[in-house]
Amino acid sequence: MRHQPHLELADCRAIAAASHRAADQQQACVSIAIVDAGGHLLLLERRDGSSPASAEASIAKARMAALNRRPTAALEASINGERPALLQLAGLFGQPAAAMAGGLPLMLENSCLGGIGVSGMTPDVDSAIAAAGLTALPR
Repeated sequence: MRHQPHLELADCRAIAAASHRAADQQQACVSIAIVDAGGHLLLLERRDGSSPASAEASIAKARMAALNRRPTAALEASINGERPALLQLAGLFGQPAAAMAGGLPLMLENSCLGGIGVSGMTPDVDSAIAAAGLTALPR
């Protein structure tokens, strides 16, 4: 039997705080979502000025990253390249999931704790803000 760690609310808040600091530096109007390993929403924060659509997109990016245990930018690149069939993944999950840059899995010792999704700016900015959140994970 294997024991798997789980995200707690305090973890989610720390991850979001690290992402907010990065968003502040870039003056980014984004939404930040954190989901558990099953893609269920744990925390959503919509920064001032961000669009309602960014909230939904951030959740979908976080879910895709968690359920695939891969960065969403890599999935997007595969879809745009040699694997357009991966577009079907979003339809399999039964809930919105997006293979767009800005989603990262939250990994700890080869276990996926969940995912973080950021949406509202360019793919590079969204991804950088999500990556900043990873710095709050325990090592």
